[in-house]
Amino acid sequence: MRKTFLLLLSLVATALTLGAAAAPMHQTIKPGQLWPDTDGRHINAHGGGVLLHDGVYYWFGEHKAENTSAALVGVTCYSSTDLMNWQNRGVALSVSQEKGSDIEKGCIMERPKVIYNAATGKFVMWFHLELLHCGYEAARFGVAVSDRPEGPYTFLYSSRANAGQWPQEFTAKDVSHARQLKMADYTEWWTPQWTKAVAEGLFIHRDLEGGQMSRDMTLFVDDDGKAYHIFSSEENLTLHIAELTPDYLHHTGRYTRVAPAGHNEAPTIFRHDGTYWMITSGCTGWAPNEARMFSAPSVWGPWTQHPNPCVGPDAHITFGGQGTFVLRQPDGQFIFMADIWRPKHPIDARYVWLPITFADGRPVVRWADEWRPQSSRGLHVRQNVPLDSIRLSDPAILADQKTGMYYMTGTGGMMWRSADLKLWEGPFRVTEFDRESWMGPRPMIWAAELHQTGDGYYYYFATFTNRDVKIDTVRGNVIERRACQVLRAEQPMGPYRAFGDATYLPADRPTLDGTLWRDADGRPYMVYCGEWLQNWNGTIEKIQLKPDLSGTVGEPTVLFRASDSPWSRERSDDGQVTWNKVTDGPWLFRTATGRLGMLWTSWVYDVYTQGVAYSENGTLDGPWIQEPEPITPPNYGHSMLFRRFDGQWMMSVHSHTTDAKGRYVRVPHFFEVDLSGDRLVVRQ
Repeated sequence: MRKTFLLLLSLVATALTLGAAAAPMHQTIKPGQLWPDTDGRHINAHGGGVLLHDGVYYWFGEHKAENTSAALVGVTCYSSTDLMNWQNRGVALSVSQEKGSDIEKGCIMERPKVIYNAATGKFVMWFHLELLHCGYEAARFGVAVSDRPEGPYTFLYSSRANAGQWPQEFTAKDVSHARQLKMADYTEWWTPQWTKAVAEGLFIHRDLEGGQMSRDMTLFVDDDGKAYHIFSSEENLTLHIAELTPDYLHHTGRYTRVAPAGHNEAPTIFRHDGTYWMITSGCTGWAPNEARMFSAPSVWGPWTQHPNPCVGPDAHITFGGQGTFVLRQPDGQFIFMADIWRPKHPIDARYVWLPITFADGRPVVRWADEWRPQSSRGLHVRQNVPLDSIRLSDPAILADQKTGMYYMTGTGGMMWRSADLKLWEGPFRVTEFDRESWMGPRPMIWAAELHQTGDGYYYYFATFTNRDVKIDTVRGNVIERRACQVLRAEQPMGPYRAFGDATYLPADRPTLDGTLWRDADGRPYMVYCGEWLQNWNGTIEKIQLKPDLSGTVGEPTVLFRASDSPWSRERSDDGQVTWNKVTDGPWLFRTATGRLGMLWTSWVYDVYTQGVAYSENGTLDGPWIQEPEPITPPNYGHSMLFRRFDGQWMMSVHSHTTDAKGRYVRVPHFFEVDLSGDRLVVRQ
């Protein structure tokens, strides 16, 4: 038996450390099993968290050795585009060889988490730190920063939390009472009197001057961009949620407590449909225990405890693991991440990743031997794809100076990216939706555009259709709930989420193809189309936006109608030649002389055609004078303008054509344009 055990141990060690050949591609996640990276080695990123940045997932975790959980290497980083196949990106934060350093080799570095700060452009790492030779007495957090997601990270400092600060919910009376609590009066733990004293601030008072203990931890960035440090404190008896400064590098001093004397650790937190959820663990050392769950209407509470969310074999011990992070995917799905610890052979610790579902509004973590992430289903990210091989309607380009990349989206809402406008990588899902919103969980997306305003955010203007909601019937045409809305993200690759008013435009009117324009008065406006299927004479309209684009102000104004076009054509029901009813794809620009123009698209019979109009007085209100002839070749339309990194103005359009098999397709295409004169000129 001993020989058999040694042979098995040898085989496991080989799989963990010696994988020289590239591993086959994973098609699923298999919780609790060895998880080879792309080099064939078991992933070594324990107690970790995942950051999604520019369409790439980055997994940070503790590097474990064969015989110790002490930090001999540091924090490792892996990257993936599908959550199943992970490439080792090396050591993100290395331990220090310097004697006396807070992160000296052999210290304890646990549960690293990384978040991105859009305002500073920095990637910020927090982790639980115990100083060398101090056991778990230091109870600190550490902070490090990097200019790149994979690192290297520069260690900044370590500390305890919120020295000199009382929890925000403590009144003056609570503080006065807590100051009277003395450890010497409560030498026996777990008595009713001791438990009451803990809840009233016994340990808060003890650690007030030097700062509160900070052990098992996670980070959370809310939809408003505020970040929070959630950690086990007060001798692992009470969880703290502490607000971070705008640069995410320090505490603000504002914090709250969750489940005082409840003995929770390993916090994970996420938000779903306006409710904050936290899944935690009891404190049983390396041994697994039953998961706990809490919810609150605000990150500041009040927090209510619920039963264990786990369902399936060994659910009573969290499937043998302990939670470390909840990952929110761009499609709004959540993944519960946990570790199965192996204290006698730390490098062999395993990972339990499982999807979170919801039953009666509550999270459920159900065991699965094997599963595939929702965002990976049916979506294959390709690289080095020529532009003319992409099938995409209404292509819109953002040339992002910050990342040095071009980002392309459009109808369907997917994202592509390129360094040279010739070869592209994608598609990526970049949007998330609240299933309780008017759009529903999976709306149809048309004519997505990306905009920047200089405030550090990226804005996603698009048309969303909820096909389950009918708002009108006109001449036999059923009109579905369709409207323009604005989403927002901190990164060009998302995730883009609703952030402002529930609706921007009237619910009883279908609207589409919204774009952003800041007029001569400096105010932002949404310019969009009124759906011809309802009004039978399509419109181009404007509505003022709030300064932060979080909603609209006032009522819409019609700028012009489809019938104003001198070039569009269709045959009426009685066979007469007349103007076409469609208005499509408005895009505004100014020439070098300051003349305000608008590109828009309609049809000449069955040929997709684009024209241009100019404002007579240089403002959105016009009047708008239509140019007599189309501006682009036949079957090119729905354009927008962008500037290449070399300064050349470009027009992106899609063409209506057929492929080699005779199928009707739409293909993105770029034209160079000249804006140096009094009108826009397309170079063919």
